[in-house]
Amino acid sequence: MRNVLTRTASGIVYIALMVAAVFTPWVAVPLAFFFALVGIRELYKMYETPELRMAYAFTNIASGLLMLAFLNFSLHFFMASFANAMPHTGEPFAVLCDSVLPGYFMMILIALIAVFIPVFFCKQEHPVKVLGMGLLSLVWIVLPLSVLFMLWCSNNPSQVLGFFILIWMSDTAAYVFGSLFGKHKLAPSISPGKTWEGFLCSCVVTVGLAVGLSYIPFFQSAGLKVWHWIVVALLTEVFGLMGDLLESMFKRKAGVKDSGKIIPGHGGVLDRVDSILFATLPVYLFCLFFS
Repeated sequence: MRNVLTRTASGIVYIALMVAAVFTPWVAVPLAFFFALVGIRELYKMYETPELRMAYAFTNIASGLLMLAFLNFSLHFFMASFANAMPHTGEPFAVLCDSVLPGYFMMILIALIAVFIPVFFCKQEHPVKVLGMGLLSLVWIVLPLSVLFMLWCSNNPSQVLGFFILIWMSDTAAYVFGSLFGKHKLAPSISPGKTWEGFLCSCVVTVGLAVGLSYIPFFQSAGLKVWHWIVVALLTEVFGLMGDLLESMFKRKAGVKDSGKIIPGHGGVLDRVDSILFATLPVYLFCLFFS
């Protein structure tokens, strides 16, 4: 009973923070950096070896630079869009991009160089493992968090909140219906608890919720049509599941149950955001090109 109460309380705090982050950068920015730093720490901790300790330090430097580049560019994009919407004020977006993009590309380049430094200048027995952990941290953890902030800046916050709601409903429905009706294992060698019945029922529930969101005035302000919301729901289902399975595979190979213990009753940061991390980029690209 105590574990259920702990899990419920920490879940409410987590959702409250995520919702607050949707509406204010004063919560979104520090929360994004917190998730990135703790997520990277959990990933390295699962496979901790002496040769990864040096790489971990440089990966944190690279992550900070990469997130700063994306976050600053996102804020510039937001301010330029706002300025262009007001005649005779502000700097044209194209001119602003020409002035700030070189600096951001330089920060991204330095971030990538930082990941390679432990391989080139430190004696490593397994350079592929060291480099792979650094690049995986940037691509799997830092990049989606940065893109999520770009989605927040370039679109109405209702779109980001809708994405979170669909992710949470997807996970909840898959667990509930999988527990009730699950018979056919989806990926028994990676995550024995996931079933095809849970996944398919979750698809139906999440798509139905997406259609419902499209008729709510607050979410209509996101500028998405009904079919847009349906596609976002399907992308969320498929890629969210892939993210969940990927993290489960990492934990299984490392021989751990949870990625960490920072969230009471839920495990680590990666245990909570694995679906979001993998689904963010496909959803962002779809909204960028089709909405």
